[in-house]
Amino acid sequence: MSAVALVTFIEIYDPKLVPPNGDISDAIVYRFQNSEPTRAGIQWSGPDPQYTANKKFDFLSFIYQGATRSKDGNNLESNLILANESNDREGSVGANKLSMSYAAEAVDKGWSIRVSLCKMTDLTFSSVESILATDIWKIVSMGYDNSTIEIMLSSSIDAVGGNFGRFLTSSLVGHLPVTGRISTR
Repeated sequence: MSAVALVTFIEIYDPKLVPPNGDISDAIVYRFQNSEPTRAGIQWSGPDPQYTANKKFDFLSFIYQGATRSKDGNNLESNLILANESNDREGSVGANKLSMSYAAEAVDKGWSIRVSLCKMTDLTFSSVESILATDIWKIVSMGYDNSTIEIMLSSSIDAVGGNFGRFLTSSLVGHLPVTGRISTR
């Protein structure tokens, strides 16, 4: 039996600060990864190494649920799930204020997120061997209960139809569908 080291890197950024060339490096607000909880974090250049040098990705405990189709079939959605409990040494359990504040800030400010799932070279998480998938999402809402914080991520196509100040027009993208259903086949 062999073990495969996987890391999910997330880069949370403000889409209003992204220049026309699409380089999000100057718009990134936070960088996190979910596999190596040391103080040093993981150094990585990200999926666009031509724009960024090695950057530190701090640890944040989260689970990334990849793309799923919505119930009516016209949108792709995803979720980030963070723990909402923190245990101290005396055994009391309380809300995880750090995770809650990151989630609330991202939703309030209308930020976006780039998620990169990577295979690492070894179990020491020393370097990235290959990028398995990279997705870009709009952070649209959050919900929480006693144990988890769930951040809903929406595809860019659906986010454009919302009230985010950007709209698909035929002058920008050519012919547009006349229904609300957009297929990505």
